Amino acid sequence: MGQRHQLFVIARVGKHYRSLAIIHHQWLYGTVALRSCLRLLRIFSDPGNRLALKHELDLAAAFFKSKPSPSEPDETRDVEKSTCPFPFITTCLAIGASYDPKTGQAQAIHELPYDMEYDQGDNNDGITVIDITDLDHVRYCFVNFGSGDIYAGDGDEEDADDAPSGRPPTETPLTGRQYLRGYYSDSDEIVQRNMEVIDALEETPLVEEVVLARTWPLGGWKDEAKLKAAEPLNDPHDGNSTKSLRDMAAAKLFDRLLTSTDDDFDPSLLDEVRNLPGFKQMVKEYLLCHPEQVGPTQASAYLLQLAYASEDCLEWNLFTELDPKTIKVALTSDALKSATVISLTASPNGEPAELLKALSSLDRLHTLQVLDRPDRKDETASTRLFEALAESDHPLPLKKLTLTGLYANGIRQNIWRCYRDHPKPLKAFPVVHLLVSHEGQDSAFVASSELQLESFYFGDVPLTPARFVNGLFQYLSSQMLSSLNYMGTGLQCASCFSCGSSTLGGDKSSEIAALPAEAYTIAKGSYHSTAYKGVQSKLRDLTPDSWMAVVSHKSDTDFSSVDRPTTTVKQFKYAFVRSKEIIQVDPKHWRGSDIQPAEVEVVDMEEFLRKTAPDVDTSKLAHHFSEFENTLVQASQGRSIVKASDEEPLMSCLSPDEACVILNKFVSAAPRVQQTVAEASRWADGEDSWISRLGFDANE
Repeated sequence: MGQRHQLFVIARVGKHYRSLAIIHHQWLYGTVALRSCLRLLRIFSDPGNRLALKHELDLAAAFFKSKPSPSEPDETRDVEKSTCPFPFITTCLAIGASYDPKTGQAQAIHELPYDMEYDQGDNNDGITVIDITDLDHVRYCFVNFGSGDIYAGDGDEEDADDAPSGRPPTETPLTGRQYLRGYYSDSDEIVQRNMEVIDALEETPLVEEVVLARTWPLGGWKDEAKLKAAEPLNDPHDGNSTKSLRDMAAAKLFDRLLTSTDDDFDPSLLDEVRNLPGFKQMVKEYLLCHPEQVGPTQASAYLLQLAYASEDCLEWNLFTELDPKTIKVALTSDALKSATVISLTASPNGEPAELLKALSSLDRLHTLQVLDRPDRKDETASTRLFEALAESDHPLPLKKLTLTGLYANGIRQNIWRCYRDHPKPLKAFPVVHLLVSHEGQDSAFVASSELQLESFYFGDVPLTPARFVNGLFQYLSSQMLSSLNYMGTGLQCASCFSCGSSTLGGDKSSEIAALPAEAYTIAKGSYHSTAYKGVQSKLRDLTPDSWMAVVSHKSDTDFSSVDRPTTTVKQFKYAFVRSKEIIQVDPKHWRGSDIQPAEVEVVDMEEFLRKTAPDVDTSKLAHHFSEFENTLVQASQGRSIVKASDEEPLMSCLSPDEACVILNKFVSAAPRVQQTVAEASRWADGEDSWISRLGFDANE
């Protein structure tokens, strides 16, 4: 059952095209597939994602270099038995495929083996292919395959005679318009309503059939494409063989310097070439063409200083043999003090604390990216670095943190930062919890029919204050746009905060953050089984150095008349809260549900941003409140009207007393949540061991 569709990300890495990530979507076809494709094109083209995408493409080139050309994969291989090789790319694909900000709807998707054949999935509505070889010109296509009857559906249709007659051809790249003709005529109303999407795709370059044939040589492509695909490609990383005599002479000196021992290190070797025009670029090009020579030596540190002098972004990820000591020596140079971004590949032997000491000399550093190899055994390197950042007495002034493990644990639903008493948060990412109280007569449709409370943990994902605020607006907007969900709002929540912009204002960024692993795991579990209904993140202790966002969502729908459209009245209240002293809420140390306003600090968004991110322009919040009001208009469609209360604003800040009422609701509900988790754990099997990682005592 369903409109089954797979989405692929491919790229040329080295001498071959490879598939890097695949997602299965159970309900994707027609105009919805086109909108998803356009979102993916924007995500993979977004400047905010560029650094991580380039890094994973470099890792892919190294990973596949010693592997044979694409061949038929093992159909029995379990994707969960190995690490996610390219988790940033996979997360981008998953969010773009599953969450639609315009409708507020989030669908459950699942990851497939990255090297699966294009026609190996459970499919009846074709595939989407995104080619990210050139991030300045990301390409797409749809492909129909097999019998050509993928548009016939599952046999559930009431009248098969209504199916369109112009079905697209098989095994050939299709534009969005061509793919859509398998479902609708050009004159159909649904096509006309989506012309903006269709036109945008028409202006986007199409993946060529020869590229598909290079990626999947066993496919049923045209003979011409197969013949052309059989022609070998040069490896773009092999470098330019037509070097000038001057460049070759300089290269010999660079090689001599890099292969010298620290005892023999003599920077004067470069005196005869350092005044040549373009010397800095010559050094940089040599290092990038010979990254294996860059390692734990004085010469490496010295040449890095020369090659990257005065640059804001230090893309050192190709230099996989660098250690914290060499990085520290390199960063002592005043020529590198302007750096604001650094990208590194995880070192298997490096100590995270040593790396942080090395980076501490960069006073302007705001972006740290450390990605791990596709063939790593686990996410230990990322976990250790994250915890070192949290425990550091001199935290880096970060605004963005990209670690392989954060994305891999999110997309794989691996709860890695398990519950513990008041863990230390990262100062740059201060919000650790979102508490949502669903109220009004519609609340019984959401989460548990008894509690109407949802608790989402965010201490396992690095969201800056501005990004959290954007995610919160997105999440609350989704509660107006989409219908109430009996299994809770966890999928929407995880998706909204993953794709929330990192800046305030009208920026239409498609930058992707990691999925909050614990919140996403619970959401996926609840989506697939009613056994987990009411399971939620365990409430963490309130502390002075971490914040909670508290939300009251009131929804009342009038179903009294079948002759008139239904009217839903919405009201949202929120606050950011932190305690003045540690307040323990674990049932083991339970003092009762009696948190008082005098014990906590309760602020609105503007004050929260002033306290946690003073450099953020809070005047731009007005744009978000205005857009939030406009969402009411979008939410009112057909026979459903959504409006604000006549007596209260659509969105306002909770008073300290109101915030404490909601906090105490969650504290008093802890024993009931404990019981719900205990009951759910009886249903859990080996695949659902995640429930034991939530921190509840199943025996109580």
